[in-house]
Amino acid sequence: KSEKVYVIDNNIICAVSGMTADANILINYARLTAQRYYFAYQEPVPVENLVRDICDTKQGYTQYGGQRPFGVSLLYAGWDEIYGFQLYHSDPSGNYGGWKAT
Repeated sequence: KSEKVYVIDNNIICAVSGMTADANILINYARLTAQRYYFAYQEPVPVENLVRDICDTKQGYTQYGGQRPFGVSLLYAGWDEIYGFQLYHSDPSGNYGGWKAT
């Protein structure tokens, strides 16, 4: 069975499209990032902060030779106290964009 929707944190979920092995690496990284943020600030990670951090990692793999880029696009849905409900997508290149979810 191939899972395509993952829970990152209590306030963020993520859907994947592409190579699920690459997605598993990024999902684990996202979960670790969310836990580190919570440990440091005692509040859930803002959605855009998490998306930006994951995309910075994805972009780094496209920049240097000898490394294969992550072959996965991600769709993030989440909620935070600042902007409410949000929806973001990220490409394999590390480029991301967002919409206001209503």
